[in-house]
Amino acid sequence: MKNLFLLWFLLIAAIANAQVSKMLGYWDTVDDRTGDRRGRVEVYKGNDGKYYGKIVALYKKNANGTYSILNPVPDEWKHVVGMVILKELEPDGDVMKGRCYDPESQKTYYGKITYKPEKDQIVLRGSLDKFGVLGRSQTWLRTKTN
Repeated sequence: MKNLFLLWFLLIAAIANAQVSKMLGYWDTVDDRTGDRRGRVEVYKGNDGKYYGKIVALYKKNANGTYSILNPVPDEWKHVVGMVILKELEPDGDVMKGRCYDPESQKTYYGKITYKPEKDQIVLRGSLDKFGVLGRSQTWLRTKTN
């Protein structure tokens, strides 16, 4: 019975770890209010074993409705590129929980990331409370390039 419990525990841990590893990489952020792509975030594992996300690029919307990387970055937005906006995320089952920073409001919130395998997307929930009741969500789209 002990061995069965241990095997079950290891299986659950392996599945949760697989979900977390799928959240690593580059993601295009999508504004939850306008639907516009805003920036590109790299989600990575830090030296402390926790997970982080930093802005690596910003987007501009072209006249034809497509998006391109903003280059050069205007002076008023240069401080945002390289900014760590996901902080101290730790796996909690099949989600990661930590803190998220909103550069526009300049506020830090509780953050939770959930991976959606059917669409290869992540949903970031930023909230005032730990339970995620008072907040809003954004869906981020995986991108293959940095």
